[in-house]
Amino acid sequence: MSLDVLALLKEGLPESSGPRKRVVVIGAGMAGLTTALLLKEAGHEVTVLEGQNRLGGRILTHRGFAGDMYGEFGAMRFPLQHPLVQWLIQDKFKLAVRPFPMYDEDTFIYLQGKGVRRAEFSADQFDFDLLSHEAARTPHELLRHTVQPLVDIVEGEEAPEAWRRLLTDYDKYTLLGYLKERGLSDGALSMLGPLFNLEGRYHFSLVEWFSHYYEDVFGNLVYLVDGADALPRAFEPHLMDDIRLGAVVHAIDQTEKNVHVHYRVGRRSQRLTADECVVTVPFAGLRHMEIQGLDPDKWYAIRNTYYGRAHKLFMQFSERWWENDYGITQGLTVTDLAIRNVVYPPAGQDPRYRKGVMIASYCWEQDSMPYTPLAGEECVLQALEDLAKIHPQARDTFEFGVYKDWALDWFACGIGPLFRAFEMSEAAYDDVIRPVHRVWFANDACDRRHRRWVEGALKAAVKNAYAIDTGMRDEMPWKD
Repeated sequence: MSLDVLALLKEGLPESSGPRKRVVVIGAGMAGLTTALLLKEAGHEVTVLEGQNRLGGRILTHRGFAGDMYGEFGAMRFPLQHPLVQWLIQDKFKLAVRPFPMYDEDTFIYLQGKGVRRAEFSADQFDFDLLSHEAARTPHELLRHTVQPLVDIVEGEEAPEAWRRLLTDYDKYTLLGYLKERGLSDGALSMLGPLFNLEGRYHFSLVEWFSHYYEDVFGNLVYLVDGADALPRAFEPHLMDDIRLGAVVHAIDQTEKNVHVHYRVGRRSQRLTADECVVTVPFAGLRHMEIQGLDPDKWYAIRNTYYGRAHKLFMQFSERWWENDYGITQGLTVTDLAIRNVVYPPAGQDPRYRKGVMIASYCWEQDSMPYTPLAGEECVLQALEDLAKIHPQARDTFEFGVYKDWALDWFACGIGPLFRAFEMSEAAYDDVIRPVHRVWFANDACDRRHRRWVEGALKAAVKNAYAIDTGMRDEMPWKD
């Protein structure tokens, strides 16, 4: 059975002749808020339990800068080709957006101690030890040529069959394993890795990476003018009286007729009884939760859903010298330094003042790990040393920095779920998404195509809300 998930989000759940249900939703991120709103509008009694003092989950807007400046520690840009989130942003809640371009020829590529503008980059300026046929292509051409067999499948077959072929033929590959099998030299890998931010993805699913690469998911983005947290906050008028903040769930019990959810507020434990419970928090956090009734296969799937690590380090400067001295208003600089990526966000600036904010370090996976052991101030100072190698103006105009390591966030347990080889096509994925008795699972790990994206959280939310509303407990209408 195939569901029109966008239509359900737009029009609401179908009229149900079944009884009104009591539903507890755990987590007030985008999946939890969407699940709760759909079920409430369909006439069900909904209570949302959120352990933190805010809504949004991994949407986290930091407002501790001068004036109206802000920085997005979590989601900061939304692809226009993601229809669910764009409908919420632009149609349902009518939030103001502006383009968030990720490319600017005036940004830098800083490798091997040398920095050049993107517009001026060529491989022969650096020591990459490329094979002759690799050196004959630009980096973009070389990467495209290497993944051409996958492109041929997507462009040569109907979409459903092409997707099945990709999973059948290529889910066994990590990105690195495939690139090496296709004959890329170590020199080519050392070049393509930092240029395309592949090094943090090398040991993860080829198919997941290729899906984002082919869709050019970073090619057409928008940001919310009032900050990304304007999206979860838009749910407040509809749901705030149904949300209990500061409620940390620690156990779930099931019986044949209902489900009991145990949570702590302060040191006091309380209990809610409901007909159904929807868990929207990251699977990694469930390792600390006592949930009765889950079978071994479900626990295996929960244990083996990998959550990636990442950090963002924002800095405030007394002047936006990247605009004035370099003509940079957007995009990112890539490096082989510890800071790895420098992002010049169009979002979050305050045009009334000369001051500005930038992401001085944005790192994923093993690139993020060297920062984790450092104290907050030491993180900032180390990043400033690297940034000054590219932009000497940073030293004299630096004011302060703030740092968020998502791997240290108890409620997030990382920046988001990543597929590894064999995990997109095998039975473990079915075990990830299926409910067990009266406990349902809806988060961004429960979508095959859009893990880590708000779009994936929304798809999982709509599908689970539909199944609960229609009583489809033993079927999987949400499987893609």
